[in-house]
Amino acid sequence: MASSLALLELLQQLFKRHYRQDKAFDKYQIKFLKKFQNISNDEEEAALLKECSKQLSAIPNALEDKLSEGRFISRHSIRQLRQVASLSNSIKSKLNDMQNSAAYSVIEHQVELNDLIKIYQKAVIELSQRSMQSDCDNKNDVAFINKELQQVILELDIGESHVKDLEKLRIKICNEDDHSQLPYHCLQVIKLIIKSTREERTASRHFLYMLNDNLSEFYSNFSKTLSSTEAGFVQQKETFISIESNAQLLKQQSEEIQDLANLRAHIKNYVSEVQHVITAQEKKKEQKFRHKFQSMVRQIKKLQNETQSYQKTLKQQNKQLHVDFLTKISNRAAWSERLEIEMLRFKTYQKRLNIAIIDIDNFKRINDNFGHLAGDKVLHVIAQTLQKSIRKNDYIARFGGEEFTLLLPEITEQQSAYVLNKLRERIKNIPFKFKNDQVSITVSIGYTSFCESDDTEVAFERADNALYQAKHKGRDQVVFAEPNIKVFDKVQ
Repeated sequence: MASSLALLELLQQLFKRHYRQDKAFDKYQIKFLKKFQNISNDEEEAALLKECSKQLSAIPNALEDKLSEGRFISRHSIRQLRQVASLSNSIKSKLNDMQNSAAYSVIEHQVELNDLIKIYQKAVIELSQRSMQSDCDNKNDVAFINKELQQVILELDIGESHVKDLEKLRIKICNEDDHSQLPYHCLQVIKLIIKSTREERTASRHFLYMLNDNLSEFYSNFSKTLSSTEAGFVQQKETFISIESNAQLLKQQSEEIQDLANLRAHIKNYVSEVQHVITAQEKKKEQKFRHKFQSMVRQIKKLQNETQSYQKTLKQQNKQLHVDFLTKISNRAAWSERLEIEMLRFKTYQKRLNIAIIDIDNFKRINDNFGHLAGDKVLHVIAQTLQKSIRKNDYIARFGGEEFTLLLPEITEQQSAYVLNKLRERIKNIPFKFKNDQVSITVSIGYTSFCESDDTEVAFERADNALYQAKHKGRDQVVFAEPNIKVFDKVQ
C-alpha cells in the first residue's frame, strides 16, 4: 500500500505539470481514473501505467511553437522600436538584451511583454522630454511609439474581466493629444497585465489544489475499499473453514446414525445452515461494496465536472488568443500557424500557393480627420468584408495596423489577380460616412506565388515589395511580384 501511495503522488505531480498542455491527455486523465478503480492485481496496474506512460510520451510540444510565435511578435516590435534613431543608448542596450534573450515559458513570455511595454514607456518619456526642445523633430517618433503601443495592447492575452478596461485605455491612447500622458497610460496597461496575470495564476492554483484534494480523497476511499475487500476474503475463508468442519461432523454422524430418517434430518439441517450463512455473507458484502462503489462514482463525477468546466474555460481562452480583438478575424499568431500548415502542404503535394498583403490607403488621414474610433470602424468593416468575400479554403488575418494578409491556395497567378481585384473593388464600393461626409476608402494589394526554394519570410518579403510598388504607382491597385523560379504546375 505504501508503494501505491507513492505512485499516486507521482502521478499527481505528472498530471499537475502536464495539465493545460494537451487537450487529449486532459480527457485521458478522466478515463485513467475510471480504469484505476477497477484494478484487481499487479498485472493490470502495470498495464495501466504503461498505457499512461504511452499517452504522456505522445503529448506534442505545442508550447514551444507558441513561445516561438510570441518571440516573433516581440522581435518585430523590438526591430521597429530600434528604428527610432533618437532613443538613448540605455534603451537601445535593453532592446539588444531583449533581442538576444529567450523566453522558455508562458509566464516568461508575459514578463517579456511587460518589459517591452516598460521600454516603450521609457522611450515615450525620453521623446516627451526632448519634444520640449525640438517638438517637430520628435513628433513622428512619438506617433510611432503610440501606434506600436496600441498594437502591443491588441496582441495582449488578458483576462476577460479586464478586456473592456484595456479597450477603454487603448481608445484614450488613440485620442490623447498630450504625449506627456503616455507614460501614465503605459503604467495603467502594466497594472492591468499584472492584475490579470495574478488572477489567472490564482485560479489555476485553486483548480490544482482542488484536483489534488479530490485525487487524495479518491485514493483514500479506494484504499478503504481494498482493505474492506481483504477483510471480506478473510471472512469468506473463515466461513469455508466452518462449512468444511460441519461437513466433517456430518460425515462422522452419518457413519454413526443407523436410522435413515435421522440421517435425512441431519443433512437437511446442515444444508439449511450452509445456505443461510452464504446468503447472509453475500448480502452483507454486496451492501458494503455498493455503498463504497457509489461513493467513488460520485467523487469521480464531481472531478469530471470540475475538469470539464476548466477545459471549457481553456477552450474559450485559446480561441481568444487566435482572434484579433478589434476586427474579430484571425490575428497574427493564428496567421503564422496557418501559414506553416499551408507551406507544408505546398512542399508535400506541390500545389500552387499565393500570398497577398492588403493595406488600407491613407489610413492615417482617416484617423486625423475623423478620429481613431472612425479608424477602428473602418478596420472592422473592411476585415469583415474580406472575411465574407473569400473562399472557404482561403485564409485572411490582420497582420498589424491597417495591414491584412491573405492566403490563396490552389489557384493560378491570373485567377489570384481576378480575386484580388474583385476584393479591391468591393472595398472601394463600401459606403463609409463620417460626420455627414461620404468617404470612399481604397486598398493597395501586393501578392506573389510561392516557389520551391521559398520559405515563409522570402515569399512574404516579395509580396511586401509588390505592395510597395502598388503604393508608389498611385495606390488602389494590385501588383504581382514574379518569383525567381517557376512555381509548381499541379493545380487540382
